[in-house]
Amino acid sequence: MLKKSKKREYHTGTISCKNVDFAAKEKSIYFAKDNFWTKKFFTTASSNFLNEFQPNEDATVIKLLKKKGYICLGKTNLDEFACGGSGLLSNKGAVANPYNPQHITGGSSSGSAIAVAQNLVPFALGSDTGGSVRCPAAYCGIVGFKPSYGLISRYGLIPFASSLDTIGILASRVETAKKIFLVLNQKDPRDLLTIVRKKRTKVWRTTKKIAVIQGLEKHLEKNLKELYHQTLNILKKEGYGIEKVELAKELRENLQLTYLIISCSELLSHLSSLQGITYGTKENNSIFEKRNTFLGQEVKKRLITGSYFLENLEYLEKARKFRAWTNQWVKKIFAKYRFLLFPSMNSPAPKINEVSSAFAGSQIIHWSDNLLLLANFAGIPSLSLPIGMVKELPVSMSINAAYGNDQELLEIAGLLERKIKFR
Repeated sequence: MLKKSKKREYHTGTISCKNVDFAAKEKSIYFAKDNFWTKKFFTTASSNFLNEFQPNEDATVIKLLKKKGYICLGKTNLDEFACGGSGLLSNKGAVANPYNPQHITGGSSSGSAIAVAQNLVPFALGSDTGGSVRCPAAYCGIVGFKPSYGLISRYGLIPFASSLDTIGILASRVETAKKIFLVLNQKDPRDLLTIVRKKRTKVWRTTKKIAVIQGLEKHLEKNLKELYHQTLNILKKEGYGIEKVELAKELRENLQLTYLIISCSELLSHLSSLQGITYGTKENNSIFEKRNTFLGQEVKKRLITGSYFLENLEYLEKARKFRAWTNQWVKKIFAKYRFLLFPSMNSPAPKINEVSSAFAGSQIIHWSDNLLLLANFAGIPSLSLPIGMVKELPVSMSINAAYGNDQELLEIAGLLERKIKFR
């Protein structure tokens, strides 16, 4: 059960939450990840550098929800500046899994995920750069939806890597995610991507064929493999054909490195404004001293890594070419298939003491645990849907569709949700 405190933090990882009635679901309440601008609450990105940053306006998504009568109750914990995938890297402390506190929630939208998983709110906002909505959703047994890149305005979102960043929705039900998506899917002149998105061609497919990745099953935990096949069998009964497709070895084994190069390089550019002048702490010392004192270790390591890659542009150029190759592979898939499915993660949430505190870029993660990156590289819609329990922890399926086919994706996810009846 949720334990509330008189302090600023809650055990859910929710922060900046003032006197509210959590039971008043009829009021259309929600939480926002603490990297969205909010006039009502501080926006800290879970960093000591922005401890008392008070934006003078709301992010576009907050404004759109407010117009429809939704009430933002507060902000949720995240890995500092969204740099992490564990939920352990916030200045407010680690966020533990709601099913077992010895396990991680995943990140970086960890607080948003656990607030929904504990039924505090029907949905919460998050940001997804490399699976940051879908990973914690998978580990916490809720719906995590990353729409097509550019459909939702990011104005007022503190950026991590803008060529990858997408605002996402964490929800208790697919129908809730769909409802909120329709509210947020609006043009915004302050995010030009929402204006030019119409120029990107949608792929329309009448086929009922689904692609799955060849050779993936042998890397899955036994019980997860069974749930994976059960989910595919549900779709077969609904008239879908399932076909295996090959993901080239060079492609699958370079997903992590490509993400590291692109994201760290863009992070360095975005966080250059953290000088304690326009944003951040006003301590009377040098920019170097401020960053060294008030930024966490993971963020500093990523900034150093980004600096290296920007000084050695041949790596960035190779990463861009690899990303283009990934996009071409994705386009070929959706020229023939309607959906691409695979487990969101290759196992349930790991234990906290099994997660290394070393820099994320120094850890070799198996390619089957990096597949969520495909949707960020290609900008396609992607959704994590819980399909069952393994070792008393939830596991999920990742459902992916062609760019712009968000509604179709939500429809098949809703169908599976009704058949599986996880919640």
